[in-house]
Amino acid sequence: PNKKGWSGVTLPWMSTGYEMALTPLHMLTFYNAIANRGKMMKPIFTTSIVSEGRTLVERLPEVINPAICSRTTVDKVLPLLIGVVKEGTARDIYSDKYEIAGKTGTAVLNYADRKEGEEKMYQASFVGFFPAHSPKYSCIVLINNPKKGRIYGGKIAAPIFKELSDKVFAMDI
Repeated sequence: PNKKGWSGVTLPWMSTGYEMALTPLHMLTFYNAIANRGKMMKPIFTTSIVSEGRTLVERLPEVINPAICSRTTVDKVLPLLIGVVKEGTARDIYSDKYEIAGKTGTAVLNYADRKEGEEKMYQASFVGFFPAHSPKYSCIVLINNPKKGRIYGGKIAAPIFKELSDKVFAMDI
């Protein structure tokens, strides 16, 4: 709290997702931990690099934290993340073919630095995983400074997530 950028309202605002300083990869890693029933894994971009039939580099799964929270907590959070898609801010991407669990986000990027009269710059996001009860895939979609009045994560980022997840789900059948 004594660091630059903190104010008297930073802590309460953080409880609702504002004033957070997380990269998209950190956020995706956190949601992967929820998908993995609390087990946080180190992100892997590729499992191996092969050249002329020889494996040059191989990456194995690595546990960062075996339990970021109790199983009871995960069991309480999962229906909430499914609810965001079923009847919440991402209901436009609901499908009866497979369940998506996730969360929308809308942030003002220039909140602290905005000059008087300057337009707000937004970031819209959706992070989630599917199939919700037996996750195999996760993804985060971020749109920086979306245009045409569509600034909300549920309206601009979630549909992109859905387009990607539909293709991945169809190829996995």
